[in-house]
Amino acid sequence: MKKNLFIKILLSLFVLYSLIGFFLVPYIAKEQIIKNLDNLLIYKSKLEKVSFNPYTLDLKLDGFSISNKDEKLIGFKSFEIDFSLLKSIHEYHISFKKVNLIKPYINIVQDENGNINLASIMKQQEVKAEEKSTDGKSSIPAFKITKIQIINGNFLFTQIFNSKKTTTNINNFNYTFYDLGTFKNALASHSLNTIINKDTKLSIDGGLRLIPFKMYGNIKLENLHANEYLGYSKDLLNFSIDNPTLNLKLGYKLDTTKDIELYINKANFELKDLNIVKNQETLAGLKSLELNNLHLDYSKQKISIDNIALNKLFVNISSSKDNELNIDNLINTSETSSSDSEKKEDTNSKPWLVDLNSFALNNSNFTYDDLKNKSTVDAKDINVLLKKLSIMGDDITIDESTLGTKNIKINNKSASTKIETKDIEINLHNFIKDNDKIKLSSVDIPNPYASIILGKSENSNEKPVEKETKKTNTKNEKSTTILDIGPVNIKNAQLLFEDKNLKVPFKTNITKLNGNFSELNSKSSKPTELKLVGKIDEYGYTKITGIVNLDDIKILTDVNLIFKNIAMKSFTPYSDKFVGREVKQGKLNLNLHYNITKSNLKAQNSVIIDKIELGKMIDKNKGSSLPLELGIALLENSEGIINIDLPISGNLDDPQFSVAPIIWKVFRNLIIKSVASPFSLLASILGVSEDSIKKVEFVYGESSLIDSEKETLDNIAKVFTKRPNLALKVEPAYDKVKDKIALQDIKLEELISKKSKTIKDADKYLVALESIYNGEVSLQELKEKSMEKEKDKDKMILDKTAYISKIKALMLPKIDITKVELETLANARIAEVKKYLLGTHNLTDNRLFIKPEIKVLNNKKAKYVEFPLAIDIKKK
Repeated sequence: MKKNLFIKILLSLFVLYSLIGFFLVPYIAKEQIIKNLDNLLIYKSKLEKVSFNPYTLDLKLDGFSISNKDEKLIGFKSFEIDFSLLKSIHEYHISFKKVNLIKPYINIVQDENGNINLASIMKQQEVKAEEKSTDGKSSIPAFKITKIQIINGNFLFTQIFNSKKTTTNINNFNYTFYDLGTFKNALASHSLNTIINKDTKLSIDGGLRLIPFKMYGNIKLENLHANEYLGYSKDLLNFSIDNPTLNLKLGYKLDTTKDIELYINKANFELKDLNIVKNQETLAGLKSLELNNLHLDYSKQKISIDNIALNKLFVNISSSKDNELNIDNLINTSETSSSDSEKKEDTNSKPWLVDLNSFALNNSNFTYDDLKNKSTVDAKDINVLLKKLSIMGDDITIDESTLGTKNIKINNKSASTKIETKDIEINLHNFIKDNDKIKLSSVDIPNPYASIILGKSENSNEKPVEKETKKTNTKNEKSTTILDIGPVNIKNAQLLFEDKNLKVPFKTNITKLNGNFSELNSKSSKPTELKLVGKIDEYGYTKITGIVNLDDIKILTDVNLIFKNIAMKSFTPYSDKFVGREVKQGKLNLNLHYNITKSNLKAQNSVIIDKIELGKMIDKNKGSSLPLELGIALLENSEGIINIDLPISGNLDDPQFSVAPIIWKVFRNLIIKSVASPFSLLASILGVSEDSIKKVEFVYGESSLIDSEKETLDNIAKVFTKRPNLALKVEPAYDKVKDKIALQDIKLEELISKKSKTIKDADKYLVALESIYNGEVSLQELKEKSMEKEKDKDKMILDKTAYISKIKALMLPKIDITKVELETLANARIAEVKKYLLGTHNLTDNRLFIKPEIKVLNNKKAKYVEFPLAIDIKKK
């Protein structure tokens, strides 16, 4: 009986325990859960079923949800806990075989005011004073969960902005933990896989330990569409993006044993097809951004990266007529400015070290359009390569870098200027930025090409409007940055310059330009040396050497510029600008030496022009004022070379001082002076006086050259051999009084000579004169007037000399000398000059000009007839 009773009691307890465990506990648990949740939450909660196994201590909740009216906020399909009682007792820790959360659901909504729906889910509770623990110690009990799973979760986050919803849907969320707990400080493993929105995949795997907390593993994010999350920042960003995709893969390790140690290794990041759009205009974008093999050590503050590459980056910037850039206000900074101002930079923080093995910008483009100034910049195929870049705070080092572009075009329509470069490549070696010092061991620029075109100005006839500018006493503070740049080497450069702003366009091409600048050191007192050698057009040569203080060229500059065998025909546009003539042919050689010391310029300009020949007139208004051809002929030597020295001096700080106008003024004055006083220039060549070659003198009444005047013509011939393009201009002349008297005397002497031939005896000359006398006064009276006392005697005798003079004086006025005879005399004199120059000195006819008009002189003080000479250009 007793035994049966015990069995019955035991069975009854078993049945009772089963009934309570299987039915009563779930019922009470369900009611208490709902009741407590309703007391805590403002929304109604729902729990469909609670299951409990009193023998295995398994607990399962089904169909739980919290809803706001018809909107479900939080819920799950089922929550399962499998408690390992025996294991817990045996190993002295809390042990769970498994914990499963199946199809959990969370719906988070942020309204336009920034309020989150779940933040106000709790009812307001009375705040009770918390009892302080007197123990001062707290510890997590030992536990272990063999397996935890979150299966097929679904989490929504929605932001409402301007009545538009942006939603992120994390679905198919599966997260599994193995051996999670504090028992024996077990190392747990975990694995997460989920899909974000439609296409993005996120996976995380690795291991973790709770005490002390350690976590490591790998993260992989695939096909993230960045534009799906841009809606969350509508109040911050004023632009939109297309549909770029992002991929990320990395390894990580977090250790809090001592300090926080965070490691990221083998991180790879990729962003594809990014376009930034504002007001339906694409401002910037790129084909891809690639970051490979990033390693980060948080405790050592060190980052190392194998490679960063930006492929096909493009930027389109424009400026409106109101000087507003299209990239202005891309980000609203008003909301963050106040908080940012409160942040203080920790100047004592340790700087991060960033090592980058390679950075590349590939096949990128840049455009800039200035609508106000009518200018554009278009750079295509920009490529930048940096090798072994290291950054430590403000210090930067780069072993090798290359900057290049296929083509850059700058077009300024308002100034009618076009600049174009091609195949630009700049190689920088060993770049170091250390505090305020920048150092480059060397710079190489191989095969650069540049083109500068000055077009016709749209407003070339309009005078510029002078604007009043206020003078401000501002001090130019010199930069404290020290530049130390090694030699800059230029190899095979080409420069094309074209000026279309002239009547005749000017164009020149400098090629094969090679040379270098020595070290550029802003701290060193040693100036920079420069040397450049190149080719101009087809056969021209240029060489530039010297020293320059690049910190301020006014302090010290000493430069020598040589230009050799430059075709002057290409300078027609500038000759037209100054003299209105084209240059038909000729070669130009320049040796220019410029020395600037403390703003004082001393320049020696050696100009050698070889066989210059002017062409047709382009602008008569400019060419009429300057007899350039005669000036050229005067300055050219026998080899057709003009050698001119143009010294210039002045102060560069003088606003009125300008080198080019001064050079032109000196050259113009030289031409004018040589043309105005040609004999002075020619006399200086021979080392004789100007007066000795500027005229030819003849005896009155005679046409033959006297020996003194032959010297004059000899000197003219000598200087003409040195100036082969000159011609002598002679004007026939006679003195209407003195030449007439001389011719009358000659005629009378001829009559006397002729008559004397018929007289045999006596004083033939006197008898012949008396015989032809036809004067009004008798000869007897003339004799009486010519009588004089004989010396030492009282006897009167005839003074034959006085007698003859009186006869001639009465006869000469009656001898007729015609104008034809005087002109014949003048032409005879010209014939003598011509005969002497052409015969004796072999001067050609085209170098002697005889004026057809005969000049009539009447110089009472002159002792000879003076033939004035003039210099002209020989006939072609």
